Amino acid sequence: MLTSPSHFALRARFALALGGALAATLAAPRAHAQEPLPPPPPPPASARAPNGEYVAPLQQQTQPSYVPQSVALSGPATRPYNPDAPIPPGYHPEQRVRRGLIIGGAIPLGILYTFSILGAAAMEDSGESGEFLYVPVLGPFLQMSKTENSVGNTVLALDGIGQAAGAAMLLVGLTVPKTVLVRNDLGEIRLAPMNLGQRGSGLGLVGTF
Repeated sequence: MLTSPSHFALRARFALALGGALAATLAAPRAHAQEPLPPPPPPPASARAPNGEYVAPLQQQTQPSYVPQSVALSGPATRPYNPDAPIPPGYHPEQRVRRGLIIGGAIPLGILYTFSILGAAAMEDSGESGEFLYVPVLGPFLQMSKTENSVGNTVLALDGIGQAAGAAMLLVGLTVPKTVLVRNDLGEIRLAPMNLGQRGSGLGLVGTF
């Protein structure tokens, strides 16, 4: 059977169209793979120098490091408290009496008052009146009204001043507490100021376990 020229031409056109479509499909990925990558975005304006060059930042934000509880609880029992600084891990603030003032005031007060009692007893044995010396702090000043000896009055004045200074330090140490940082794992019993009723105040034992 003979094929007509028009039928042959139609088949040739169909073959050429199919070949062109296959060639375009095979060439498309290669052309897409050869395209260059887009350039990186420019640094922000705050990181550029006046001449346009990039300047690395001097400070970089970092995440806070985690401190294990076992490491935090291996520090000193107490630390000074700073209200402007953060509380370190493993510690909590507590109010405590001022132990240094208590010791520094109780020692001179006790020693001088003991000498006053001994002096009052010696004066009574010698027939003199020394009952005011049994009164702490004010006793030496009251006894000066009954003593005409200038040396004795000087000794009584120094005794009264020393007792008054020791009593003042002891009172401040007991009534004006300070804040310290204490480790969370410590258990203790301490002397601390307490409120007694609605208007009263005093001292009491406070324990943490």
